[in-house]
Amino acid sequence: MAANTANQRRAPRFAVTPRGELSDGVSTVKALIQDISDSGMSLVCSKEYAPGTLLDLKLNLSASSAIECKIEVRYSSDMGTGCKIVEMDDRNRRAYEQFLQEFFSQRLA
Repeated sequence: MAANTANQRRAPRFAVTPRGELSDGVSTVKALIQDISDSGMSLVCSKEYAPGTLLDLKLNLSASSAIECKIEVRYSSDMGTGCKIVEMDDRNRRAYEQFLQEFFSQRLA
């Protein structure tokens, strides 16, 4: 990842390992989340998407909790895919924010 890409982020990211699924409306692929923030994430998947591509993401936060949102691909390479969250309903937003709060508080403690 280029240094200028990291500097464009709105919020700091922390390394995580949740798994998810990406769908472009035609196919679904599994994804492994590399790092995460309140506005986006970096992930690894078996498909490379063009910047600007909108995808549906189902993100498994824990064994009993998952969220769904729409993400936009910001960059994609063999090292990973950077995404911005562009749409998330209130219920999923609350669950996501709670996950981030719990995750960050454990990491920063």
